[in-house]
Amino acid sequence: MKITFLFFLIFEFLISGDLPLTFYPQFSARHFSSGSIYHHNKTGQSTLLRFGLGASKSEGAFSVIGLFQFTAAHNVANDATFFNPNLNIEMNRGFINREKSWFESSFLKITYKKDSFESSFGKYAQFWGYGHSSLILSQNAPSYPQAGFSWKMSSTLTLDYFLGSLSSQLVDSSLSQLYDNVGTRNTFFPRSIAAHRLVWKPSTIITFTAMESVIFGHRDFDIHYLQPFVPFWSMQHYTGDIDNVQMCGEVIWHIKNNLDSYASIFVDEWRPEWTFDKKNRNWFGYQVGFVGQGLIKEEDNLRLEYTWTDHRIYRHRFPINDAYSDDYSIGFWAGPHADETYMSYHIPLKNLTLDTYISHVNRGELTNQMLEDQYIEIQENLTIYNRYQNVKESRTIVSFLIKKEFFNDNILLEIGGEWIDWENAGFNPLLPNKEDVSHISKTSIQIGLTINTHELFH
Repeated sequence: MKITFLFFLIFEFLISGDLPLTFYPQFSARHFSSGSIYHHNKTGQSTLLRFGLGASKSEGAFSVIGLFQFTAAHNVANDATFFNPNLNIEMNRGFINREKSWFESSFLKITYKKDSFESSFGKYAQFWGYGHSSLILSQNAPSYPQAGFSWKMSSTLTLDYFLGSLSSQLVDSSLSQLYDNVGTRNTFFPRSIAAHRLVWKPSTIITFTAMESVIFGHRDFDIHYLQPFVPFWSMQHYTGDIDNVQMCGEVIWHIKNNLDSYASIFVDEWRPEWTFDKKNRNWFGYQVGFVGQGLIKEEDNLRLEYTWTDHRIYRHRFPINDAYSDDYSIGFWAGPHADETYMSYHIPLKNLTLDTYISHVNRGELTNQMLEDQYIEIQENLTIYNRYQNVKESRTIVSFLIKKEFFNDNILLEIGGEWIDWENAGFNPLLPNKEDVSHISKTSIQIGLTINTHELFH
């Protein structure tokens, strides 16, 4: 009855009022001459064809925006997407008797805003952080159902909170048997996330942000984490220390009106009394960078950033509490035991725009033995794992992309190229193989076309 009432409430909102309901049919095509980073081979063309339908409407304090996309892919390796910050796959399927695959994605956000308070629910991704990537909540993972709010409590202090449902991809065999009459269907153990953030701007030159999240499994809701003003770190101790709490602090220094520097530190586990010991429980990640606008030409944008993650973060002694959704890290896109040096530059050139970036990223192994050792190395006096001590994956990308818009920005044409140097392409961090090491170097030309239109319904 509640679901039926909610459905009719949303439907009445969509068809009521004088403001139009706007639909956005979309089409895009991307072609990569050597596959870019969508597969692990030196040659082989890759193509992405995407069809989408978006919609939006605002009425008073309410607004709704949504998008459904269907993508057909050719020569795109599913496992390659976990090392690709530009693509995530929510639902992957193969065409019958074809080598191609397809996948879908959906997004919906319904918002109610009144004065300094804004609440929202739907299926969307969160991004918390000032960097190009984020250590705690990035847009690396596909969208997931959630509900939350943002409250500007004063002129200098804002509180954000949400509760969401992640996809654990851990099969619940007891429930899967219920759907095993003709064919099979997998059901997964529930994995949930609660997170809150305080943003404090004491002056115009500095901003402090404190963020905390908790991953908990085997239940969709937990009353302990429905309290946005109580530290989750303390609350999970109250519940028996079975969940995965993560903290992140960030400071942004507004050097000038057009130049900011920022630094953030991510804490997955911390024992204060062991902080400066050689063997400790300091499981950290950190990020530093700066971003400037209008430094060389008006409306240009330059960013430099370095991100580093310990091999012990994001994963938990109980896999149900891993900070992953659909097997994608919800934090830094390359996951734990990784680092990236990143630089990007955006500049408008008359009727064109140029986007270019350089990325050098390393990723190390993440074996089950490493996971076991990280929880017993203090008690058993084990040898501490040295970073990248066995096998690792390294990749450098130098990319440029020229964009041109036509017909009132309804058509976008993109042409560009990439140089890719990839050591140990196809590396699996969970099952690393020292004998299977490859090195590829290639260039890939990219051609893209995007068509956006809109229709209004009154």
